[in-house]
Amino acid sequence: MEINKTKRRVLNKRGVVWLGQTCNQRCYFCYFINRIEDHHHPEHAFMSLDKAKRIMDTLRHFYGNNSVDIQGGEPTIYRDILPLVRHCRDIGLYPTLITNGLLLAKTDAVSRYKDAGLRDFLVSLHGVDEIHDEVVGVPGAYRKITAGLEQIQTQQFPFRINCTMSKPAVETITKVAQKAIEYGALAVNYIAFNPFNDQQSGRRCADTVAKYTDIRPVLTEAMDMLEEAGIEVNVRYLPLCFAEERHRKNFYNYQQISYDLHEWDYQSWMWTMMVTQMMREGEVAPPFKLGPGARKLYVANARHLRDAYQQHPYRRGVKYWAQHRVAELTQLMQGKACLYRKEAKERAQQDCNYKYGKACESCHVRDICDGFHGDYVAFFGTEEATPITDVETSKDPCLFIQEQEKVVLPEDQSWAL
Repeated sequence: MEINKTKRRVLNKRGVVWLGQTCNQRCYFCYFINRIEDHHHPEHAFMSLDKAKRIMDTLRHFYGNNSVDIQGGEPTIYRDILPLVRHCRDIGLYPTLITNGLLLAKTDAVSRYKDAGLRDFLVSLHGVDEIHDEVVGVPGAYRKITAGLEQIQTQQFPFRINCTMSKPAVETITKVAQKAIEYGALAVNYIAFNPFNDQQSGRRCADTVAKYTDIRPVLTEAMDMLEEAGIEVNVRYLPLCFAEERHRKNFYNYQQISYDLHEWDYQSWMWTMMVTQMMREGEVAPPFKLGPGARKLYVANARHLRDAYQQHPYRRGVKYWAQHRVAELTQLMQGKACLYRKEAKERAQQDCNYKYGKACESCHVRDICDGFHGDYVAFFGTEEATPITDVETSKDPCLFIQEQEKVVLPEDQSWAL
C-alpha cells in the first residue's frame, strides 16, 4: 500500500456511525456506558442492516463524505458487519472499524474484513498487561488484543491506535507507544479522559482522572518515541499549553479536529449523533447542512423532527430544502472553514462547558484553544495553565498543526495532498 504524508491542511471528509450500544467490554471511561449496561435503552440494540445502509448512503451522497468510522458499541459483534463493510466500499465510502480487538485474534478474522473491503482498523489499546484489563473491565483482554494486533501485522493490514489517558493508564503511555512501534501502527491518538454523554452522570472521579501535569512528562516521552519511529501521533482535548513547543503541532482541540484527515466531519457528525440515527427502531431523521438552523435542528427532539417529516413530507420537505439552500449559500459567502470553527467553539463552550483559567487571559493562542473541560475544573481547577506567549496572537486553528506530517492513504490522495 502506498502511504504518503502531507502538511497540507484541508477540512476532513470522514463520517461516523454508531450501530448500537452493544459491547463485549465495560470500559469505565466509555462515553455510552449507561446505554451499554441498560439492555432496555433505545440505543442499546444494534440497528438493522437496512437502516445502517441508509445512513451510509446519506453520508456519501448528501454530505459528500468519502470515508466512515464504524462504531458500536463493538462493531465486530454486529451480525451484519461484513455486508455493511462491503456496502460502504461499493458506494465509495471507505470504512474503518473502531474496535476493541477482542475478536481479531481468530486466524481468518482480519482476512475476512480485508476481503470485504475494510480500509483499516482503529484499535483501542488503553494500557498494557493488567492495566488494560482493569480499564476495559475484561480479564484477559490485553492478551486477546495483542493476539489480534499480531494477526493484523501478519496480514500487513493498516491500523491505528486509540489510547484514553485515564489515571491508571498514565504509567503505561510510553509502553503503548512501544507496542505501536512493535506492531507497525500508522498513527497513535492519545485522548484525554473527558466526560461526554453518559460520562456526565458521575462515573468520572479523582481516582480515574489524571492531572494534566502528571500526564505531560510521560506523554512527551511517548510522543518523542513515536515521532522518532516515523509514526504519526495526535493528542486530543488537552489544553495547548501542556504541549512542549516541538509537540504543539500534534495537539488537537475542537477547532483543530476539522483538519485531521482521520477525524469526523462536523456537518455529518451533527446528523449521525442525533438519537434517530443511533437507535434500532424507526426511520432516520431528514439530514441538514451546517449553517443557519443547523444547531436548532441538532439540539431538537430528533424523533419529533422525524415523525413530523413523515406526517407532512411535502410541507416539511420544503423547509428542509430551504435550510439546505440557505446553508449552502452561507458556506459559500462566509467560507465553510469559518462555520466549522464556529461549530467547534460552540461544542467546547456550550456542550462541554470548557473553562479558561486566570493564566489563559494573557495567552496568545487562547482563541484557538478549548481550555479546560468543565468537569476537570471541578476536580482540579485551572491553576495548571501556563500562557503561551512566544508566538504572535492568533485566531488561526492551523497555526501549529500545519507543521505536522499527516498520514494520507491512497483513497484520500486526490483531495488531501
